Amino acid sequence: MDDGYFKILRVVSGHGGLSADAIVRASGEARTVLQALREAKPDWLVEREGLLRCTEKGFEAYCREAYAREVKAVDAEALAAYARIAARRPPADRALDQVYATADTALERARVLVSHGETQRGLCLLGDDDLTSVALGILGVTRRVTVLEIDERLTALLETASEELGLDRKIVRHDLRDPTPRELRGKFGAVFTDPPYAIEGFRLFVARATELLREDGKLIVSFGQSRRSVERGLEKQRALVELGYFIEEVKPDLVRYDGAESIGASSSLYVCRRTPLAKVEREARVEGDLYSARSPKRRK
Repeated sequence: MDDGYFKILRVVSGHGGLSADAIVRASGEARTVLQALREAKPDWLVEREGLLRCTEKGFEAYCREAYAREVKAVDAEALAAYARIAARRPPADRALDQVYATADTALERARVLVSHGETQRGLCLLGDDDLTSVALGILGVTRRVTVLEIDERLTALLETASEELGLDRKIVRHDLRDPTPRELRGKFGAVFTDPPYAIEGFRLFVARATELLREDGKLIVSFGQSRRSVERGLEKQRALVELGYFIEEVKPDLVRYDGAESIGASSSLYVCRRTPLAKVEREARVEGDLYSARSPKRRK
């Protein structure tokens, strides 16, 4: 469900009737969002004597979404389950900028994706060396999540872990220097990625996310930088804007890594909305190194 629709339903469902202005003030969403909701879902709200009320269908839709966004806390049992699978990962491949997140923050990042409703919108992960698709399953997300991953060692582990946990996961081995698979383009409401550190790789991953996202989709991206090199973070923020994304929210230093000391072993989470300025670049190419160490040879 669109996040704006959810916020409006949350307000309306708790009252016997509210004016449009009151809904706007309480939800923080513009009149245009309220109007879009009424046009898209005419059986969710009803107007009587100038006040809007939630219908039974609207209330049911709100309850389903609210339930889906409630995720259990990251407890010792969840940490142990994640750690058992993460222990089977191969050594991180620095040629692919792989640096593994700590178990607690990998799960916390997955928890944020659930609480924001991104898993309900149709989620694709660009790269999954942190086993986010597994972390989501441990937190109760069984619905389909799609993963595009270049490392065949990881795709094998993800497929095995998904089968063991009974998760609906579509694991696709894919090199993002190639255009995304045609059948996946424009299919997702949300894309998550923890992209390469080099700006060329970062821009390419964001460009591929645009191919995958619906026009109203969200991009959730992790990146960090040293306190003494904030210009590198600014470079990535500028790239997001140039590629047509509006940064809605930032969760500073959300993720910690077992490595990546050059950037303080941490990254922030950026929640971005695709805007009409985002254009699909079918012929996106890498001008420099895709990864910070070197450009890896294509995996055969």
